[in-house]
Amino acid sequence: MLLAKVDGVQLSKASIISMSIEILDSYGLADMTMRRVSSQLGVAPGALYWHFKNKQALIDATARHLLAQWSTTSFDSLETACVQLRRTMLAHRDGAELISAAVSDADLRHDIEAVLAAAIDGPQAQLGASTALHFVLGSTVIAQAEHQAAQATAGHSASTTIEQEAGDGSQMPAECDADSHHFLQGVRLIDSGLRALESDA
Repeated sequence: MLLAKVDGVQLSKASIISMSIEILDSYGLADMTMRRVSSQLGVAPGALYWHFKNKQALIDATARHLLAQWSTTSFDSLETACVQLRRTMLAHRDGAELISAAVSDADLRHDIEAVLAAAIDGPQAQLGASTALHFVLGSTVIAQAEHQAAQATAGHSASTTIEQEAGDGSQMPAECDADSHHFLQGVRLIDSGLRALESDA
């Protein structure tokens, strides 16, 4: 069973985050509670509070874990950075909702925007990074919600992510092509808008 209790587990931040991701992928963000995580780990709920002061802290740490590879990558364009950020979120059920909840942490939001800003060449890098982050989060939350609603209507497992349906994760399934195209067009619109601002300056 995917979420069987772990006997004799050495409770740590890493083991808690790992279980949080399992619950996220299987049931969604709403079920990723301190009580649910502790139950699946076979420990008392209070044990988690030695590592995370509340659910928001757990959300923040889980988000940072999911973004670890993306946040240490140097991207050669805003488009590439945004596409990879979107793919990172789409790889997990409610991934975009999780990251959206986590960016209430100013430090995490700053770190994400710093990666996006580094991919933008020009004086409007910070504005572009903030705008791009809002666009990526909003569009991906909608894409995941629509995908999960379509799965539920078709009677498919709601835990299947868009990236899992793509097989190797390299491209969206056929039904998401239009959304992917619109996403790219949106990113390019932001990029061209930044260039226009620079020209007018």
